[in-house]
Amino acid sequence: MVNEESGTGIDRTSIPSPMRGRDPRLLSGMVWLALGFVAGTMVPFFGVVMTAYGMREMVEAQGNKGFLLAAAVAAIIAVGSAVAAPAYAAMVAMTFASVAGTVWLMRTHRANVTGVSVLVVLLTLMNLGVEAGFAMMAGTTVSEVYQSMFGAMSDGVVEAAGGGVQAELMARQLEPLFMAIWPFVYVVSSVSDVLAAAIGSFLMGARTTGVARMPVIARFDMPLWPVAVLALSVLGLGASAAGFPGSQAVLTVSATVLLSVRIIFALQGFGVVLHLMGRWRLGCFGRTALTVLSIWLETMFFFVSIVGLIDVWANFRKLDRGSSHAQANS
Repeated sequence: MVNEESGTGIDRTSIPSPMRGRDPRLLSGMVWLALGFVAGTMVPFFGVVMTAYGMREMVEAQGNKGFLLAAAVAAIIAVGSAVAAPAYAAMVAMTFASVAGTVWLMRTHRANVTGVSVLVVLLTLMNLGVEAGFAMMAGTTVSEVYQSMFGAMSDGVVEAAGGGVQAELMARQLEPLFMAIWPFVYVVSSVSDVLAAAIGSFLMGARTTGVARMPVIARFDMPLWPVAVLALSVLGLGASAAGFPGSQAVLTVSATVLLSVRIIFALQGFGVVLHLMGRWRLGCFGRTALTVLSIWLETMFFFVSIVGLIDVWANFRKLDRGSSHAQANS
C-alpha cells in the first residue's frame, strides 16, 4: 500500500525490509527541529541541516500537519525570544522559511532550477528586509553599514601592508566594486541555507523511505530563462554607465543578478566537465587534477560558466532536452 499520509508515492511494502527504512516519528522530528534551532546559534550550517532533518521527519509522519506543527514550534521559539534576543528570533524565522521551502520542494519533486531559484530570491529579499529593519532601528541603512565595514577592512589591509600609496590606491579601486556587489552576500547566504536544508531533507527522506536517489551533476540541464536573465543583467550594467539618477542602484542590482545567475551556468559547465570525466574514464588523479583546474579557471576567467552557457545550445552531452534533468531528488 502506498504511504498516502506522507505523500511520497512510494510503496514501502514493496521494498525489502532491510532497505525499507524506519517509520517517521513526530516526537523525534520535533526534537531534531528544536536542536537545530539551538545549534544554529553556534554552527549555522549544521543547525539548518538538523532543522531540515527534523522537519522532514515531522512531515513524513503527519503530512501537511507536520508543516503546521513545525511552524508552531518555530513561532513559539521566535516569539519567546523576540524581546530578549530579536536577532535570534529573526534567525529562527529565516531558518524556518528556508527549511520549509526546501523540504516542500524536495518532497513534492519540484526542486528544479526554477523552483530553487524562486526560493533563493524570496529568502534573499527576506534577509535584506530583516537587515534593513535592524539598520533602520539603528538609524542607518544596510548600504551604509557595508560601506563603513569596507572602510574599516580597507584601513586594516593598508596597515597590514605597511601603508604606502599602492595599498591606498588598491583599496580605493576595490571600493566601487564592493559597493556594487554587496547584496550578493545575501544571495550566498540563502544558497547556503537551501543547500544545508537539502542535505537534511535528503538524509531523512532516505532514512524513512529506504530510497536514496542522489542528484547527478553530470546530468544537470538548466532551462532557458537564465540566459534571458543574463542578457538583462548585462544590459543593466551597460545602462548604469550612463550616470543617470539611480544608476548606482541599477548597477548594484545588475551586478548582483549577474553573479547570482552565474551559479546556474557554473553548474551547467561543471556538468559538462563531469560528463567528460566519465567519458574519458579518468582515474582519481585525473579527476582531481581536472576538478582543481576547472575551479581555478572558473575563479579567474569564468571559464566553466562560459562552457555552461555554450552548452545550452551546443548540448555537448547529447541530453534529451524533452525532459528536465535539472532537478534535485528528494
